[in-house]
Amino acid sequence: MSCCGKKRADLAGPAPERERMAPAPPVVDRPARVFEYTGAGTLTLNGAASGATYRFEGRGAKVEVAYPDSFGMMAEPELRPAR
Repeated sequence: MSCCGKKRADLAGPAPERERMAPAPPVVDRPARVFEYTGAGTLTLNGAASGATYRFEGRGAKVEVAYPDSFGMMAEPELRPAR
């Protein structure tokens, strides 16, 4: 099979100029969220986004969690957002 010899590119015309991308929106700091431990004993977790270590010492313990880590904490059955 032979090459088309750039005939296909010639038929398509000149390559369009790339559009400029809009700048990314600024990062907005979100306030930390507080979680309450409902289990027994001690629970230690690492934040998926920040890598911070969060330690809950016994039932009713409340710990402030960085906003990006809060989504992973919501999946933990023994934690709930504090009121």
